[in-house]
Amino acid sequence: MNDFLHNLRTQAWRTHSARNAAARRLKRRELFSTVSMAFFSAISVAIAFLQRIYVTGGSAEDNFVTGLSGVLGIFLLTISLMEWGAANGAKAEALYRNAEELNAFQRAVALKLAQLTSGVTVSWIEVTDLQREYEAVKGRCSVNHDPIDDRYFVATKRKAPEFLMASGTPAMSGTAAFRASIIWHLSSVWYFAIFWLVIVAALARVWVMHATG
Repeated sequence: MNDFLHNLRTQAWRTHSARNAAARRLKRRELFSTVSMAFFSAISVAIAFLQRIYVTGGSAEDNFVTGLSGVLGIFLLTISLMEWGAANGAKAEALYRNAEELNAFQRAVALKLAQLTSGVTVSWIEVTDLQREYEAVKGRCSVNHDPIDDRYFVATKRKAPEFLMASGTPAMSGTAAFRASIIWHLSSVWYFAIFWLVIVAALARVWVMHATG
């Protein structure tokens, strides 16, 4: 019974932490996408003004800037619809609330373990009820965390007793933990980082054409 309760508490702790990490990741993505799209919109408006003032009509530069403005407008519309459909903010909120419920459940299991250690009798019916409660709490969230969220959590706690091998060494190596941490941090921003690189490259192309024109 003691081992079962310890395993149940570890499962709850791990799921709680992974969903907490997922909520933070999605919140970061929502913030980064909001800021990026605001700047993309500002760039689109600025291009239109600068084109009228500094670019000669009918030139190759003018055609390139016109095409860039059109592509940027379509790009903004597409990304806005995709981010709206993703509903990252709502998912993050649901995951955070469920993580808090799992944290409360984890404390309830810890109380049962303390009672068991102090000699208080704990029945298997109570333990079975806790197992059912864990499944119920976990299932109340319609959104699940990604594997990278769980892997990131394990990476941050790889030296915890729950994640050690029989030899006493962490099951996850330091290199694997570092890689998991980098992937987790980049997973919420790489999508827009690529778009930023494309837009900066296009703007640099305009600058070169204007400078050499």
